[in-house]
Amino acid sequence: MTRSRVLIALVMCISLVSGPSFAAVKAGAKCSKAGVTATAGGKKFTCIKSGSKLVWNKGVAVKKAAPAPTTSATISPGQKTEIRNLLSSDPRITPVSGLTDLDICKTEDKTPYTQADGTLAHGNGFPRPSFTVSGKKSAKVLVVPMAFRNLPFTHDKNQAGSGSTSDLDQLNKVIPAVVESFRTLSRNKFEISMEVLPKSQWWVFNTDSPFSTMWGVPHAPALQKILDEQKKDFSFKGYDTVAFATGNGLLGQNNITSAQAGFLQSKNSDTGNASVVFMIGALDRPIIWVHEFGHSLFGLDDLYPFSDAAAGRRSDRTSGTARWDLMADSSEANLLEWNKFLMGWLDNNEVRCIAEQKSTVHYLTNDPSSKGPKLLTVNLSPGVTLAAEVKPGSASTVIDGSRLLLYTINSYIESGSEPVVALSTLYSKGESKSMLGWTFNVLDSDDNGLLVEAIKTDVDKFVIPSPKPRPTQSTPLTSKIKIEKSELLSTGSFKARATWNVTGHESYRLFVVAADDAQKVFFETGIRNSSQNPLVIEISGLPCNREVRVTTMFFSEKNGQGERLVRDNRDLGILSCEDGTKKP
Repeated sequence: MTRSRVLIALVMCISLVSGPSFAAVKAGAKCSKAGVTATAGGKKFTCIKSGSKLVWNKGVAVKKAAPAPTTSATISPGQKTEIRNLLSSDPRITPVSGLTDLDICKTEDKTPYTQADGTLAHGNGFPRPSFTVSGKKSAKVLVVPMAFRNLPFTHDKNQAGSGSTSDLDQLNKVIPAVVESFRTLSRNKFEISMEVLPKSQWWVFNTDSPFSTMWGVPHAPALQKILDEQKKDFSFKGYDTVAFATGNGLLGQNNITSAQAGFLQSKNSDTGNASVVFMIGALDRPIIWVHEFGHSLFGLDDLYPFSDAAAGRRSDRTSGTARWDLMADSSEANLLEWNKFLMGWLDNNEVRCIAEQKSTVHYLTNDPSSKGPKLLTVNLSPGVTLAAEVKPGSASTVIDGSRLLLYTINSYIESGSEPVVALSTLYSKGESKSMLGWTFNVLDSDDNGLLVEAIKTDVDKFVIPSPKPRPTQSTPLTSKIKIEKSELLSTGSFKARATWNVTGHESYRLFVVAADDAQKVFFETGIRNSSQNPLVIEISGLPCNREVRVTTMFFSEKNGQGERLVRDNRDLGILSCEDGTKKP
């Protein structure tokens, strides 16, 4: 190489390693790219767009953390190197010997429910119910297709009303998605196998479906009647759960979707109790399958408010528990680490427990390949836990590194009354949160996890509240009023028909109001004395382009007296102004 070439090469090397030139980083100064962050003067600034310009925002104060340990090593040519996560080996981390015994944080469920055989089961605590597969590596499920006169289960897309695909095709498509969801959520610790009953053994009936699509009406009694009268020899043996599935409905058929899990007493089962799932018109939604299996296989609680479900409302999916757990909202395949703990998918070394320690530091990770801690539990009292876990950073919010999620598990609150409540805010490096007698400081973070300091303050210390009353939407076990089936359908010209298979009532009332304004009444029967079964109510005067809520009240005595049972429904959706039928 000539001398001139050496000089050129040297100049090129210098230009390659020279850093870019920046103007001073301060609020209002120009910056080059939206979303870029920089730290100066103890503040973290983010480049934002202001009008047509890119400028640095006001910045957020950064809490100084003690320096993390550094390591150095001499690497020989050809030597394999292992990159260690420095946060996980930070010397500030409290050793296991400084933690509370994990059994203390395996809180007892203070509101257990009664199984079909009369024994108590702990849905939101320990010990896990005897029927569950918690801690096991696999489960076996049988799917039984059911065909009814008004709700067939199609096996050929050329069948009348089948649409572009058959119910069997949809079932065969959803099963792999359910299997993969369990594999991913469990970090490859759990495998579910799903077997479909051969077509020659499908349950085919020359009657209408006995399963109600009204929320809160249990399907188990209708199935028990079928088993007692028509399927006495059906065996549940060899399966952890049996799922009974109908088709998704014919073209133009609306308001048929309902999914439930339940338990039956059966001599033809391995334990005397049969775990069952009902998928009525919900074949193609894998997360709903996973949700119901969460009940039938693992005994998990519902984390959404029953009051919302009864009124036809959806929980807010953008924040809180519904954002992070499919037992609160079945839109996405997410589970809180607490539920994974209940399911047996976290090893003891992946859960840290504290109770009376004044100050501790913990490394938490969300890396699926790591065996490091995933969940920090704080025992507030018997049956009540404060939990912390890691969620990934978000490019949309220009936050680097992992963030901290905090939530409470209060087993004094029953399923359906929000026993698990997550905070809407996630906390990043340098941020802190005080709640229920504890302060959590996020000391440091990276893409795989974070360091969090937990300090016991006793400020606003947790006080055990009185248990919330049981949800009133479900029919009480001792109720005289029994609902077996309900249907609400648009009949055109701004009319509808409500049909109820109901007994034990002597009077009723039905009214229709705007979904967003209960004072706007479109239809009202007043209180009418009747014990008719089935009860058919013709509804008229419905609005178009506006969602309505239909409320039906049943009374055990005449003139609206005695016990009352209320059902809310929004299945009519929004009617078109053209012909009064439901919009697609």
